[in-house]
Amino acid sequence: MTDVKTSISGGRRQRRARQTRQRILSAAAELFERQGYAATTMQQIAEQADVAWQTVYAVFRTKAAVLSAVFDVAVAGDDEPEPVAERPFVRAIRDAAEPRAKAAIFARHLRESAARTAGVMSVIDAAAATDPEISELWRNLVGQGLRGMTLAATGFRDQGVLRPDLTIARAADILWLYVGPWTYRVLVTERSWTLDEYEQWLARTLYSQLMADQDDGRAH
Repeated sequence: MTDVKTSISGGRRQRRARQTRQRILSAAAELFERQGYAATTMQQIAEQADVAWQTVYAVFRTKAAVLSAVFDVAVAGDDEPEPVAERPFVRAIRDAAEPRAKAAIFARHLRESAARTAGVMSVIDAAAATDPEISELWRNLVGQGLRGMTLAATGFRDQGVLRPDLTIARAADILWLYVGPWTYRVLVTERSWTLDEYEQWLARTLYSQLMADQDDGRAH
């Protein structure tokens, strides 16, 4: 009985800790996007999340770590520990039989993730110009993005749908150009494209720039 009670108590503590973390990240995301990184304090984040400031420090230690976690949640869409490479959209892209279908699934995911990450990416981009810690975070995020795109390009090659004139490195660069925050920012945020227009354009572009049909290997 003691073991059962201990397990239940431990489970409740874990749920409370996770809920507290989620409240902190939600509060931080709102404050960062509304007033910028530099103007936001850990105390403000604590007050917005309705927790003690000591709790914010205990969970994240630094404001830069809070911003990094906000970005991670925005990319994934949740705070689950499941790696991006094991997410359902990655499996769906891998399992799709036709190159156009792969591009369409990728574009749908990018539409959804870009809508979540555009705000926090702007915060990181602006703060990186003056804050060395955030500048390092930006470099790390770019490195992670390029590594992710290298894995995607490698998958396309192994499945026989990568254009034969592209190296893995060049394909990863092209993917990063379209996957990064800049195209969404320019087309949707600045030029007022609808999300449907953005997704349709991205699907066509990814297909034409990266993929070859499996039946004849010719680039399109």
